[in-house]
This record gives sequence, structure tokens and C-alpha cells, in this order.
Amino acid sequence: MAARAVVAVLAVAILACLAIMERDVRLTARAVEESHHRATLSQAARDLRAAKLLNPDGTLDISLAAVYRSAGQPQRGRATLEALLRREPDNLLAWGLLFAITQRDDPAAAARALAARRRLDPLNARPRR
Repeated sequence: MAARAVVAVLAVAILACLAIMERDVRLTARAVEESHHRATLSQAARDLRAAKLLNPDGTLDISLAAVYRSAGQPQRGRATLEALLRREPDNLLAWGLLFAITQRDDPAAAARALAARRRLDPLNARPRR
């Protein structure tokens, strides 16, 4: 009897996790789709922040930083990436986007980001033009 109760609780927990993942995927997909239209960038940012509430994955932070950059708010994007990199210092995508955001305005930060990219991926760390 106890085994059935444990299995039932586990099944409910798994279904709840799957529902949260599905919600996050839908919000992220909608944000990416909307980010192609400048008028809806603020909605895309809201969707990504909402998806991030229950999902600790850094991919949402990277997407949010890219939306901020597209919306002409590179400082917010940079702050988002720097917070992510404090949690995940080996996140290659975050270092690459940080390089792209800072290369024109802050050469020292861009050099740090490029050095981190080279450390993490020495064969593919050259900046794209």
C-alpha cells in the first residue's frame, strides 16, 4: 500500500515538472518569435522573465540578454549575462554574447570575454565579423 502511495506521489511530481517544462518551452518559443518584431521586444522580455521563474537554466538568461540587445538596451543585457556568468562561469554562449555586447563600448570587458571563450573553446574562439 505504501509503495502505491509513493508511486502516485512520484507520478504527480513528474507530471508537474513536465507541465512546467512545457510552459517554459511555449513562453520561450513565443519570445523568440516575437523578438523578430521590434514592437514586441518588451513582450518577449516579459515572456522570458516569466519562463525563468521556475527554470534555472541559463539559456533563458542568454535569450533575455539577446532581446535586451536587440531592443537597444545593451547594459541590461550585459547585466543579465554577468549575473549568469557568476553562477555559470563556464557558459560558452554567455561569454560569446557578452563579447558581442561589449566589443564596441568596453574593450576591457570584451577582452575578458574573449579570453574566457579561448579558455573554454580554444579551437573556435576567434570572434566572428
